[in-house]
Amino acid sequence: MKIVTASQMRTLDDAAINAHGIPALVLMERAGVGLANAVMRLFKKERGQITIVCGRGNNGGDGLVAARHLLSAGYDVHVTVLAGIADLSPDARANWEVLAPMTAHLEHLQNETELQLLAQTLARSQCAVDAILGTGLSKSVQGLAGAAINLMNSLKVPVVAADVPSGLSADTGLPQGSAVRAIATVTFGLPKAGLFLGRGPDFSGDLEVVPIGIPEDEIAKIDTKLELIEPEMFANLFIPRRPDSHKGNYGHVAVFAGSRGHLGAGYLVCLAALRSGSGLATYCIPEKAFVRFDSSYSEIMCDVIPDDGLAAFAPGGLDAAIASLKGKTAMAVGPAIGTASETREFVNAFLKKADLPVVIDADALNVLEPESIKSRKFPAILTPHPGELGRLLRKSVDEIQKDRIAAAVELSKLTGGISVLKGRGTVVATPDGRAAINLTGNAGMATAGMGDALAGIIVSFLGQGMEARPAAMAAVHIHGLAGDLAAAEVSQRALVTGDVIRKLGSVFKQWEQGVKS
Repeated sequence: MKIVTASQMRTLDDAAINAHGIPALVLMERAGVGLANAVMRLFKKERGQITIVCGRGNNGGDGLVAARHLLSAGYDVHVTVLAGIADLSPDARANWEVLAPMTAHLEHLQNETELQLLAQTLARSQCAVDAILGTGLSKSVQGLAGAAINLMNSLKVPVVAADVPSGLSADTGLPQGSAVRAIATVTFGLPKAGLFLGRGPDFSGDLEVVPIGIPEDEIAKIDTKLELIEPEMFANLFIPRRPDSHKGNYGHVAVFAGSRGHLGAGYLVCLAALRSGSGLATYCIPEKAFVRFDSSYSEIMCDVIPDDGLAAFAPGGLDAAIASLKGKTAMAVGPAIGTASETREFVNAFLKKADLPVVIDADALNVLEPESIKSRKFPAILTPHPGELGRLLRKSVDEIQKDRIAAAVELSKLTGGISVLKGRGTVVATPDGRAAINLTGNAGMATAGMGDALAGIIVSFLGQGMEARPAAMAAVHIHGLAGDLAAAEVSQRALVTGDVIRKLGSVFKQWEQGVKS
């Protein structure tokens, strides 16, 4: 799904109305229905009042439509319009006229001195819907709208935003003065760039995209390098297995991981790879770090690499490491290998010589010299968290987080590889400047080993023959889906990496049954 600017969305709206004859009121109706449905999924009517705060423009009109549908569903709805009736846009006015006979809880505020009424209303509410300002915002928010936004932010009532949080730039993700902090945003037609750039994720909360009937041929004309990751991008790669197939048909991955006292990460990578369809997985461990292989992981093979007695990868093991790649189809390098100078030398020399698709993760990123992979013939996928990316780009974590998309693209251009910037809204970027954003996953996945599981899924897909970009996009999406399924079962608080790996089978089973999530 493409991610668009405010101007591009206006172009699409205009084309739908003028070139395809879809009335503007129909588009507004669809948006309002989607907004109401989202509110109903998040809040039960038995819990109390919903307050919808509307501006004078079409964003306010979306809120008025939502109010009507919530009322029809039996919700206790209070609507506050921050304008007089005569000041409403034509389409908002049309929906006000339909709504007004349905409720006595419809009030108009036209100056800041009246905001105490809104404060009292919000204090009685289980939820507020922000429909004050939309994507057309071009200057700092002031006056009544700004004061209302500040009031909403000062209270503890959860806010659902219509299209974009009011006051947030739909293009840059930067607040234009005051901006609503929402727990969820229901965006219409296509997602807006500002929901992902700058501080957009901090203000928009969970994101839902509501289709409003924009014609697909018009969407195809929009030139953008940003998109959301959706199963349709890669679901056709997960075809049923042939009845006469064998383990050799599904790839053999090599995982170079571990150091003295730190072997668990490599097990997780290998197990996630096997759970993601790999026929074979070999854990390549430094010789002196290897004490005994954990019998709990009987499906995983082991290869011991000479390590100059350091219990960590070292230059003396380079030839053996290259030899161990015979018969392998992809490799992962980095989990728990440490950052000693000998390991740094090994990793960079190994990456220059190893002719296999590679996932570069964890400590390998901390010792990586970008020129070591710049000219590789085989694809490289780098999977940093913000701290690791900051070290690679010589930037602070705050700088990375302020523009995650730009940072991920910068890494791809620097190395020539695919970058996977982990975290909320994981970004998959390519050297040509394209970026795709993932929305699956949850806060419970902020725990040890989750990155190892993701590396295992990615290397599995590479080893099975997928191209690098779809492999990365599929892996981050599936990893998040498995995390969501696991959290639904054990809670976010109790979630551990093993729970996510176990749920990978449930994700693949859904697709095998023709259910796309």
